[in-house]
Amino acid sequence: MNLRSKLFLDYYFGGFLHAVLRIPTILLGKLLRRDHDLSKCREIAILKLMGGGSLVIAYPALLALRRLPGLQKLTLITTPAIAPFGALLGIFDEIVIIRDDRGLLTLATDSVRTFRKFFRHDALIDLEIHSRLTTVFALLTAARNRIGFFTNISFWRRYLNTHLLFCNITNGIYDFYDQLAALFGASPVEAGVCEREFRSLLGECGLEGDLLRLAIAPACSGLSLERMLRREEWVEIVARRIAQCGPAKVELHLLGAPADRAELEQITILLEARFRGRAVVRNHAGKTSLRESVRIIAAMDEVLCIDSALLHFSRLLGRRTVSFWGPTDPRTLLRPNSSGLDDIHYVKIPCSPCVHMSHQPPCKGQNICMRLAVDPAAPVPRNQPWVLKG
Repeated sequence: MNLRSKLFLDYYFGGFLHAVLRIPTILLGKLLRRDHDLSKCREIAILKLMGGGSLVIAYPALLALRRLPGLQKLTLITTPAIAPFGALLGIFDEIVIIRDDRGLLTLATDSVRTFRKFFRHDALIDLEIHSRLTTVFALLTAARNRIGFFTNISFWRRYLNTHLLFCNITNGIYDFYDQLAALFGASPVEAGVCEREFRSLLGECGLEGDLLRLAIAPACSGLSLERMLRREEWVEIVARRIAQCGPAKVELHLLGAPADRAELEQITILLEARFRGRAVVRNHAGKTSLRESVRIIAAMDEVLCIDSALLHFSRLLGRRTVSFWGPTDPRTLLRPNSSGLDDIHYVKIPCSPCVHMSHQPPCKGQNICMRLAVDPAAPVPRNQPWVLKG
């Protein structure tokens, strides 16, 4: 199934199941009177099906859960696309994969198998803040503690979870992830400790030579492609950065998934033509695993990027970052720190941010917010009346 089909299924079928299951769940809750004391949990499962970067943002809270004195097992329930992110973080004892890329029958079969595996589990934490079907999934496992988030519009989750945390999507998502640790009596692990812990998993990441090394991460997941910049814009961004480093030779490392290779190859061609003799350009998309890409980032002097998982890995590793924003708001996704290593480019216009505010971008992909992120003086309308026809 493609992304649009998944979202359609989640919204309508998930909404139908919420209506059907709500009253039986309330009645069973009153009848069974189960003990929902979280301090007694020995096994916790985390449900995250989309957006690997969210796991990185939640890392301080997840690491705190992993360190709970009485915890025996921390499990991640996820999809094939997100599993590598969970494996790389190194905090899960087991990763259970629900295959969502082979059709509805496979998705249903794997979901039933997972229901059985986690039936009456101690605790299941649903990190999918905007999904209806994940709430149903957690409910059908009959986990003793089902923990999720509600927003101003997700009132339908009430009574289906045993513990609901409010999430204000206009504020930092990291604060609400941190509340998960507090719910279990822990505190999120501080940034310096997180960096040391994660680097110890990656191992030595040094590269030979004395060049200025810049990583470029121009791609993102299929969820909100409006975050991406144009190829020519990346050339100008790199040109501005190279102009700051004097006569030193530069190494440019382009990072992305196999699906991004063709796009990054076009950017590579433009960069080689513009900086021939000045910069060495290497396109790693499709040639390196996620782990190898993150190891490359660990050896870089700086990372030029948009809002993506590689940005969050870069910050976790304490790398200097230059990031460009538009459809998403950096204030809601970048955990504040005092390192001074983040150079953030964002111009807030009336329709930004639109991700999670609208089912489709009002600009239909024109993303003028990204034009302004690269050049705040760009001659584009900042208050365009976007009209969707009926």
